[in-house]
Amino acid sequence: MRLLFKLIRHGDLAAFFFFSWIIMMLWNSIVARHLGLFPTLSYLQTCGLWFLVMLLFSWVGVASVGGGWPFRAWRKARQGEEVARDVEHRIKRGFARWAGTSEDVDWDELGPMIERRIKAKLRRWLEEENAEE
Repeated sequence: MRLLFKLIRHGDLAAFFFFSWIIMMLWNSIVARHLGLFPTLSYLQTCGLWFLVMLLFSWVGVASVGGGWPFRAWRKARQGEEVARDVEHRIKRGFARWAGTSEDVDWDELGPMIERRIKAKLRRWLEEENAEE
């Protein structure tokens, strides 16, 4: 039922029926008439076939509708957390190298080190600018 509400809410219901029509036209012209492999499909048969394909393949991420199934949402959230941790670790490692300390330092200790380094850099720039005048 949630799948149906997502289809309607996101405006995907019109796209579903439009692509069902496209699939019916392609099936009937290519598979049925030119190749002669299967009989032609009616519009409702094509809608049912398209819905069945969506249900079967949405578990693996193909033809998913809306947010998909809970397992995929959980996997995406987990991957997002891993990416966020990786990005934070890389940023922290870069700042730690720039501040001249170990990469294992805590953010609470690293913050004042970065602040001191920035202030020292600014002082040097101001001194250089004053010396040029």
